[in-house]
Amino acid sequence: RGEKLSQSSLPVAPDGSLDYSGIDASPISHVLMGTVRSLLANNAGRDSEKPGYDGMMELVREANDMEGTAAELQKRARGVFENILPSLFIGWVPPLWKQYIKPNVPTWSTNFAFFVVFYVLFPWLMGPMEGEDFVEVEVPRGLRNVLFFLPETVQVPQSVKAERCRFLEAAQCASVCVNSCKVPSQEWLRDDFGMDLHIQPNYDDFSCRWRFGKVAPPIYEDEAVMVPCFTQCPSVTKGTKDALSLRERLRREADAAADAASDA
Repeated sequence: RGEKLSQSSLPVAPDGSLDYSGIDASPISHVLMGTVRSLLANNAGRDSEKPGYDGMMELVREANDMEGTAAELQKRARGVFENILPSLFIGWVPPLWKQYIKPNVPTWSTNFAFFVVFYVLFPWLMGPMEGEDFVEVEVPRGLRNVLFFLPETVQVPQSVKAERCRFLEAAQCASVCVNSCKVPSQEWLRDDFGMDLHIQPNYDDFSCRWRFGKVAPPIYEDEAVMVPCFTQCPSVTKGTKDALSLRERLRREADAAADAASDA
């Protein structure tokens, strides 16, 4: 909304920007960012001339500004997510997880597994993360008998929180957040992995919670994203594809239809 952010575990430059060089230098970041960027470039029909993360975000914003409805944009973004694992030659993971692993292990362990995946593999996309929504899990007695130093219970995170989401901050756009990340991510994990997910971005401090195992409400009932377009939004479709604008448009159309019916 125009204010400078301050919270982060990363070094902060005088202009308020963060230094992601350490995160971006890792091999995991190179592979995943390159894969996502390649999929976005195929979708756009061209690649960006900008290097690294800036180039990837240019492609994201370009996709967001394409003609079409928010639903069509969400479908295109979901196609990118769905092709990440096949592009890495591990497209067999989602059906294996959904059919054989998830039904046979405790819910806390599947939520924790997704926490670990995002915490370890996606700081390049979302920035540093931490665990939330901890549950207490008993350590098996047999294991404690062997490893005597283990406690009786441990606290296990069920959600992950990006302290200052890099994607959201770079996009500077509520509609990019909702249509290119939140909605397609929730649908992808639900349908392909059987993992319910409620993503809750905070547009005041740019933190973002990914609550695994929680059913997301319909987008027009999700108050977490009912905000007006950002002051600094660079989108050429500013104020037309964010969730709040779309909800208000649907309300106007419904009111107009009701008025027309009553006049008839």
